Amino acid sequence: MISRGMRVMESALKALERFLKIDTAYVARGSFWLILGKAIGTIIALALSMLYARFLLKDAYGDYRYVLSVLGLLGVFALPGMGVAIRRAVSRGYDYAFIRGARIILFSSFGITLSGILIGSYLFWQGNAVLGAAFVIASFIAPFNESLSVWRGFFEGKMKFRKKTYYNIWAHVIYGLSMMSAMVAIIVWKLPHAQSMILLISTYFLSHAIPSAIFYRKTVRLISKESVDDPESIRYGLKLSALYVPQTASNYLDAIILYNLLGSSALAVYSFAIAIPEQMKAFLSTVQTVVFPKLSLKTNDRHTTQELKKTLPGKALKASILTGVLVVIYILAAPVLFRVLFPKYMESVLFSQIFTLSLIPFPFGVFNAALKAEGNMKKIYAYNTAVPFIQILALLVLIPSYGIWGAVGGRIIGRFANYFLPFLLFKK
Repeated sequence: MISRGMRVMESALKALERFLKIDTAYVARGSFWLILGKAIGTIIALALSMLYARFLLKDAYGDYRYVLSVLGLLGVFALPGMGVAIRRAVSRGYDYAFIRGARIILFSSFGITLSGILIGSYLFWQGNAVLGAAFVIASFIAPFNESLSVWRGFFEGKMKFRKKTYYNIWAHVIYGLSMMSAMVAIIVWKLPHAQSMILLISTYFLSHAIPSAIFYRKTVRLISKESVDDPESIRYGLKLSALYVPQTASNYLDAIILYNLLGSSALAVYSFAIAIPEQMKAFLSTVQTVVFPKLSLKTNDRHTTQELKKTLPGKALKASILTGVLVVIYILAAPVLFRVLFPKYMESVLFSQIFTLSLIPFPFGVFNAALKAEGNMKKIYAYNTAVPFIQILALLVLIPSYGIWGAVGGRIIGRFANYFLPFLLFKK
């Protein structure tokens, strides 16, 4: 029975290879381990979401998401482009770039601490002691989480997806058990809003920082003392990080605007609306992670780069047919899923169905990875400036007028720009 199933899978992979004209054996091997890690992470996230939906008031969950969104925005101090530069350098044999890059990220990340303290102090002055305390606590832990989590980029660059998945699973389990324990404490002892917020925020950041510290140390031990640094990687990472500022802002602006204009309950409804489509996107992104090292090697040569420009568009278009089928299935299943998983958030269903349409052209996101692998800073600058500007403008215009629908529409507009602009730039 098992052998028959394996034969069916092999036949399916061969058919997919003929259809997409890609090395499905390589993608399947790498994606299998990454998808396994994503699957476990998704199960844990789903279990936590069910607890949040059933036992936290919408206002409490909205406050929680607001703190995470603002801290996510402050993540620009953690040099988000440095991870891409490290992964690119490691894939080309410059292992020491990982260590030096992590140190620079840690130093820069203390900007999160200073900013978090300022925001917390302002909230205390405004009389909101709960959010103020949450920001101050999170701001002291976040730098270690940001800098030490770059171990994932090392294993991606080395194409050691199995090892990365093994560590990732443990990270997910530690996070999941920690947050579930916090929720059990809230439920059993019926903690008030203030104590619940402090417990959730503290647990969230600690349960990410501690595993990151453990796995970072294990990764450093794998690097030979004779390893060399890429003299260009840090400069490339700093330039890329500067370009990530508007992109990071566009990723969190919707939640921040919704919270300040419509309140915490509206943010809670919106957060559950995009939750499952965002998990679907995370699954699909594993393929881009797998192909990035190969793109880094192919874009190192002018001839192979030209070949990619000819072949990638057709493959992305065919893959979009598959994602379109996936989207249709989700749209049909969404009412049942919400009724079973998040019954208090049935008002999120229609928002979620419309938002998932943004996943149809997802395969064109491979051109984003191709641009980064190519390392053409002019093209990367154009992409990282234009796409966030489009989404930020859409959110600023649409949310004040249309509320949650404006946030959904703004994100869809930004998502489409994010897929197709890199395609146009890479083809040039």
